[in-house]
Amino acid sequence: MSNGRKPRGGSRPGRRTSDRRRAPSAARTGSGHSTRVNGAVTAAALLPLALGISAGLNPNALSVAAPPTSADAAALEPAALIAADKAIARAGINNPASEVLETWSKPAPNKSKLGSCGWYGSEGADKETNLRKNRTDLPTQYHTVEFSALTDLQWPREASTRRDRWTSDQLKVIAPYEGEAITVTGFIVALRPQANNSEATNCGEGGEANTDWHIALVGEFGDKEPEAVVVETTPRIKRHHPNWAPEKLKPYVGQPDSVRVSGYLLFDPVHKGHLGKYRKTLWEIHPIHRIEVWHGGRWTDLDDLP
Repeated sequence: MSNGRKPRGGSRPGRRTSDRRRAPSAARTGSGHSTRVNGAVTAAALLPLALGISAGLNPNALSVAAPPTSADAAALEPAALIAADKAIARAGINNPASEVLETWSKPAPNKSKLGSCGWYGSEGADKETNLRKNRTDLPTQYHTVEFSALTDLQWPREASTRRDRWTSDQLKVIAPYEGEAITVTGFIVALRPQANNSEATNCGEGGEANTDWHIALVGEFGDKEPEAVVVETTPRIKRHHPNWAPEKLKPYVGQPDSVRVSGYLLFDPVHKGHLGKYRKTLWEIHPIHRIEVWHGGRWTDLDDLP
């Protein structure tokens, strides 16, 4: 399954280059192009209609902070949610940003609930981190970035594995970026559904319906897992995507077919012990709201795979 796409040119100064395949630009040009900028902006105008909320969305508006959106993925039926996901505009889809900007909107996370498991997960857990992991609110716009924009993003390396023990200065390092809605393209080197494990985020529950997938994404085909950014589905989102099953994504693991994910930028301090083995950074896209794969010469949503 080759996407047949050439490595993108114009590498950033100091960025490693090689003859291996890079994560392609987020949108393809030519006959196989399925998502254009104009189409994305048009789709943004349809989002309020898909959700049944008032119009007036400005896809180019930028702000440092924003109130919670009124669109809750957990409150929508699968067909409505999938339509709403596809209608969200993605700025820079043809020209990904080389860095994450502080000025992009950061909607406040909603407080979701899954059964008896509240927004903070287990008692005694890192509530502020889990609030962000368990959010189900839909963004109104994504910003498309190059893969290196995530691996290069700063964070306080001396900070504790629990953010509730961080100093105010440490929190200030991640605050300008966390919670921004991001789209990025890469290659899957590992897919780890957590059905047989448990995490405080999900109140210690097990099973596919109550756990995340840990997906290791790299920016260049052939890179190994220590170079990865981890992106995660969550049970509060994936239960509303009936076609999101591990077996649908497994054929793309270790293959030169790229994958594109859209979701919220989150800093997960708990996994410092995984650095250099399972990931390059503690920045994640978590939760993921949309997954696309390069399939049959075009971008296809995981929701639509046969």
